[in-house]
Order: sequence, then C-alpha cells, then structure tokens
Amino acid sequence: MNGYSLRRHALGHGTLVQRAVVPEHLSASAWYRAHHNGELIRVHAGVSRPSCTPETHHLRIEAALAAAMPGCVVAGPTAAWLWGSAAAWRRTIDLIAPPGRHPGRLDGVVFHRPTDTAMLVTVKVAGFPVCDPVRSTLDLAAWHPAALSAVIDELLALGRLDIGALRDGLQHRRRHGRPGVATLERELRLRAANQMAPGMPSASG
Repeated sequence: MNGYSLRRHALGHGTLVQRAVVPEHLSASAWYRAHHNGELIRVHAGVSRPSCTPETHHLRIEAALAAAMPGCVVAGPTAAWLWGSAAAWRRTIDLIAPPGRHPGRLDGVVFHRPTDTAMLVTVKVAGFPVCDPVRSTLDLAAWHPAALSAVIDELLALGRLDIGALRDGLQHRRRHGRPGVATLERELRLRAANQMAPGMPSASG
C-alpha cells in the first residue's frame, strides 16, 4: 500500500471514510495497519487522511461532515469563511445539526440546533452544504460577534451579501427571538449613521 493508492479513494478534499473503503477497497486489517504504519492519520472516528495529504481547513470541514450525522450543514463563521471572508476563520468547525436527533460530539466541531429552520437555505460551496451568506451572517452575530463587522465588510466587497437582504433576515430573526439580534441591529445602525455622515470612519474601524 502506498500514498497514491490511498489518496485515489479519498473524498474531494482528502479525507478517507472507513465505511466507504472497507472492505471494498481495503481490508479491515489493512485499514488499521495503515494507521499503525503512519500512512493514515485519524481525524475523527472512522474518518482519516493519508499522511501525504496536508490538513487544510477544507479537509477539516470535509472530515467533520463525513463524521457527523447525515443532514448537517456548514454554518456561521465556517460558512462565512467558505463564502470568502478571511475574518471569519476559526479552527473550530460550526455545523447546524438536523432537528429531532442529538448530534453527539466531535473534537473541534460545534453543533448548533436552532429552531428557526425556515430560513435555512443551503448552497453547495466547495462541495459542501453551506448556509447562504445572509443566514451565515445572522448566525455569526450570535456565535462570534467580534468578527461581525469585518465579515460584513468582506462579504459586501465580494458581492456575496446585500444589506437589504440582511435587514430582511434580521426582521425574521427578531420575530423568533433569536440570539445575536441586538448585536446585528447595532452594527446596521452604525452603518446607516456612517452613510448619513460622509467622512466618518466605517463601522469596522
């Protein structure tokens, strides 16, 4: 067994899922021997990466989704990072779990179980199911507010986000009493005030 023969069975960003390769491509003993020999490195239970594959943030997201229950969606800061916001980066992976079941625990992964699933619009980004930019920003306001202003600036500059759509999303969230409402309202008020006062610094700095 070598790095190439392992990598050819990997998912798009480099993870190997045990149930997908054993026993069709590898025997159970070969799977465990590859870990013992250092050819495979465990990321989560049943999910590994070839040692010749770098551990990128995309790979960590892929591994989290592969190890989590079906139906999980990339959300909040992790989703905003996938949409292009460098300011949203955190090593922790944020996922929204499907309703009705406990998602369990994974190292380095935070599972969220919001009740306002009506706004949960998902899009494929880099092959992952990801919350749309509005929902990603709304959740980021609750989960990682320190990065909110910079993330909005970046997503606006990239054309991923629209302030009008963000205001509409805020109205929905206010009706449901969701966390982060006050933080996002304050940010949008600052931005509106700055637009009315030319020459003032932006809301992010």
